[in-house]
Amino acid sequence: MLILLVSLAMAQDNLAPGSVSTDPQTLTAIGVQWFISGDDNRNATVSVRYREEGAATWKQGPPLFRVHPETVNGWSVSPQFAGSVFDLEPGTPWEVELHAVDPDGADITEVVIAQTRAVPGDPPNPNTVTVTNTAGFRAALSSAAAGDVIELADGDYDGPFEMYASGTAGNPIVIRGESEPFTILNGAGCNDCNVIEVYGSFVHIESLTLTDANRALRFQGQGAEGNVVRRVQIADVNLGIGAKEDQLGFTICDNTLIGPLEWPHVYTDDGGQFANVDGIVIMGSGHVVCHNRLSGWGDGLKMGQDGGRANDFYGNQVLASYDNALEFDGGEGNIRALRNHFINGFAPISFQPVRGGPAYAIRNIVYNVAHEPFKFHALGQNEETSGILVWHNSVFHPEHAAKLSDSSTSHNFDVRNNLFIGPDVPPDGKTVDWTGGIDRGVFDNNGWYPPDYRFDFDDAGDWIDFYEMQANGIFGANGIALTRDNIIGGLMPPADYTVDAGAPNVELAATSLAIDAAERMPGINDDFSGEGPDLGALDFDCRVPVYGPRPPGFGDVHIPCEDSPTTPTTGTQTTGTDTDTDSIGGTPEGESGDAADPKKGGCGCENASGPAGWLPLLAFLALALRRR
Repeated sequence: MLILLVSLAMAQDNLAPGSVSTDPQTLTAIGVQWFISGDDNRNATVSVRYREEGAATWKQGPPLFRVHPETVNGWSVSPQFAGSVFDLEPGTPWEVELHAVDPDGADITEVVIAQTRAVPGDPPNPNTVTVTNTAGFRAALSSAAAGDVIELADGDYDGPFEMYASGTAGNPIVIRGESEPFTILNGAGCNDCNVIEVYGSFVHIESLTLTDANRALRFQGQGAEGNVVRRVQIADVNLGIGAKEDQLGFTICDNTLIGPLEWPHVYTDDGGQFANVDGIVIMGSGHVVCHNRLSGWGDGLKMGQDGGRANDFYGNQVLASYDNALEFDGGEGNIRALRNHFINGFAPISFQPVRGGPAYAIRNIVYNVAHEPFKFHALGQNEETSGILVWHNSVFHPEHAAKLSDSSTSHNFDVRNNLFIGPDVPPDGKTVDWTGGIDRGVFDNNGWYPPDYRFDFDDAGDWIDFYEMQANGIFGANGIALTRDNIIGGLMPPADYTVDAGAPNVELAATSLAIDAAERMPGINDDFSGEGPDLGALDFDCRVPVYGPRPPGFGDVHIPCEDSPTTPTTGTQTTGTDTDTDSIGGTPEGESGDAADPKKGGCGCENASGPAGWLPLLAFLALALRRR
């Protein structure tokens, strides 16, 4: 009796909210943490509303995610609820209302003001420095000061180069070429150098080609802030864009990077010796990596430092990755992957590990996988992954609709509203082959093909087919069995991963059972066509997102399905290369991706996925690899 009384006295079931913290700013998302104590029985919830500061109407956001510190080893995480709101206007103050309710008594509302970061632009009163040769460029770099815009004429500039000066948030230093393919900084064949190194903060690198060295660009300043890489082309190097620890608030968007590796060369072919041949690496927090096109890298997009928060990856197209298209390894929370296009990859999205979360993977297309679509792996034996949210993705795997080949346990995750499509006849008779342990893991509201083979979730359950799994009720109670005609043209995964899959159209067919079948999720799938949201990455009859570099004038704000695709979003940007428009918004008239056609996403390719998407890539490759 005494032991029971002591135990009851120690229990603190009522939630005791503490301080609220906002994550570093990004362009289109806000991340928050609400630190807590109590709620030992874990039955509290936190709902979210948000609005532009001063607006009359609130919008519903996704509820905050309960972080479980007890599942995180090798990293210190405080008890908290955490989460993000998405698709916000850049450079805008927002009110975020958090409403905590605990059946044991607590009912508390907090409102925080958070600002999205503005799209980086030119100095308001630029000091233009015109450069026409290598000597002039070196002189401009050595004397650079805040507010300088260094404009390079087309031509070859023999490096390597170093930049030590810093701009400011309001007066950056801009290094800009006359044109992407013809203003070329080269490392002159240097095998142990970077074409250009930047040591300062608020430095913009724009509209150039970087080539012929070990690495194209490295930001060498630990703790540097506000650097930008925009509309840069990289080829004939071993590494792309590198970083140093604790950097903050970079913008790396609309670039094209061709790596040294070729598909189908993958990790298991040689024991992973090229796993760190990286395309774009960020370190620290608050970075935006968007609308880049990459091919031929070990890891295409990579978080290179443990504990990163509020890093956004959206609109990227990775066409071939020897290891991971996107590596979230070591990230702590509010790390976000939205609307990316990952084709031909070994393990396209890696969470090895996530340190509490949430880590979001939302509306990504994953087509042609050599190993695992989502890498829920531990780091070593003890640091297991915890806090992953996989929502509204479309996955096409040549062997299994879903696969995990790791014995570690994954904690506190949710896999919902996805399409998982395998071959008509899985080679080992398994639609799902998931070998890892599952702790507080949810698989529900997903669409599965083929439904008539084994759904093997190891110790969590092994069922002869989808229908037995659904009847059991552990996983998939609200899921659906798909037929073969899910995608336009009956698209299926390739017969073998070694095939170069190109960039197929993965839009839903009009007869797909995935239409209107998704669970409604506030702040995630509010915009849809029809009676409800659809399963997978693309909602039927809605505008297809842009993947890879955007046409000039196309903006950072996602255009909801119910809005006219010709409606521009607000905000301004000066890029220096897009002379026809400086507006941020829908595709300008006359650009690739016809603004009058909601089925064309503006990526320079048919239906955002067709063969024409390769043409800019091939044209760049021919230009950037030309020998002087």
